[in-house]
Amino acid sequence: MLRTLTSALSGIAIAAGLLAGAASVTLSATASAASLSAEDRADIARVEKYFNSITSMRSTFLQASSTGNVAKGTVWLRRPGHMRFEYDPPSPILITSDGILITYQDLELKQTNQIPLFTSPLSVLVDDDVRFDDKLIVDGVRKEANVLRLTVRQREHPEHGYVTLAFQDKPLQLKQWIIVDAQQVSVKVALLDPEFGVSIPNELFRPKAFDKPGDEVGR
Repeated sequence: MLRTLTSALSGIAIAAGLLAGAASVTLSATASAASLSAEDRADIARVEKYFNSITSMRSTFLQASSTGNVAKGTVWLRRPGHMRFEYDPPSPILITSDGILITYQDLELKQTNQIPLFTSPLSVLVDDDVRFDDKLIVDGVRKEANVLRLTVRQREHPEHGYVTLAFQDKPLQLKQWIIVDAQQVSVKVALLDPEFGVSIPNELFRPKAFDKPGDEVGR
């Protein structure tokens, strides 16, 4: 049986972000859409404009879960639909998205699992047109110091989890996200040195082909 992301990462709950569980998620201490203020809606519009201006991003990241596990790696994003999470050794995990499917691979066991991209809360990062009044709902907006936080879930699939996006407010820039799964396990991913508008070859979003010797794309 394919070992889960959590066990493959020695307990790091990246599965909360990319392979969401099927159980229902209870959103607590968040605001309903009807309770959003005019200032909240203005901030949401700023975030929509910000995301829709991003074509691509590369960054090293630090990931920590509420279970106490930590990992580092590099993430590449390219809109629409493309993601790659490459973890530093000793983790054997590679996660890619080609715009349709998220592919999880254990490079040590040479095993692959796939889920539709739309089932992941992180699809908000690479949507073709980011709008928080259609497929996505903002459940809460918080501002403190120079930080803006939006808690977002999918309108039709709340059971897939939710994500809190954290931005530097002025100028607006994505700094981290926190994903909570059905068991209330959280995973925080902090971007350490993001670069935007970078050129990323298509091959980087291709899963590792285990049956092709010399395929180093999924290195």
